[in-house]
Amino acid sequence: MDLALEVGISTKHLSFVETGRSMPSRSLVLKIAHSLKLPLRHRNSFLKAAGYASEYSEEPFNSDKMEVVRQALQRMLEKHEPYPAFVVNAAYNILMINSGYEHMIKFLVGEHVLKKYNNVYHLTFAEDGLRPYIKDWQRIQQFMLNRLLDEAASTQNSKLFLLYEEVSRLRTGEDPIDFQIDDNLPIMNLTFEKDTITASFFTTITTLGTPLDLTTQELRLESLFPADAATKALIFSEGSP
Repeated sequence: MDLALEVGISTKHLSFVETGRSMPSRSLVLKIAHSLKLPLRHRNSFLKAAGYASEYSEEPFNSDKMEVVRQALQRMLEKHEPYPAFVVNAAYNILMINSGYEHMIKFLVGEHVLKKYNNVYHLTFAEDGLRPYIKDWQRIQQFMLNRLLDEAASTQNSKLFLLYEEVSRLRTGEDPIDFQIDDNLPIMNLTFEKDTITASFFTTITTLGTPLDLTTQELRLESLFPADAATKALIFSEGSP
């Protein structure tokens, strides 16, 4: 009833649309999708299911139309230095990085691995990737896999389901991990260890407001911040990675 009132039709009409007894107009499909606050990709799927063409395009990230967006993201990446930051799309493919991210990855796994993997999950789960240097790997592994599966289910993005299948084959151990919350921090941190160096971070994710196409809506800028004073000092020290 609430949905029917919000889109301006009767509950009977909405029920007929839901069961396929009534064919909705293109405008009604968009109103329902908007009321349900569906992602743009879902709205295109709604339209396709009703027999209509897509409303929202998927602009290539490197196209001329995306230039202003790339410039904004580049400025945000630079302003975050010397801390690591990177931009990914919905499938976690890495599109842009800053020098802080480049230095961190090169220190941990080398330049060849940085160039080898352009996907966050592949880089993290690969044997020659970040996995050997992540403290409490089993906990981080479970968290990342759970997050990926949740996103795949909620967005119905086939690329995420494929990515989940790929990285699931790389998981180590089968037993679920009992997450222990650190009362000293209000967020979950990610700790890297290599040789005698330890660095702990927490992450924030930034999305772009008022998107008008799929590419823009699905862009995410992930920024790493020091989770303790020692890591902050390490990043700013002359001998930092």
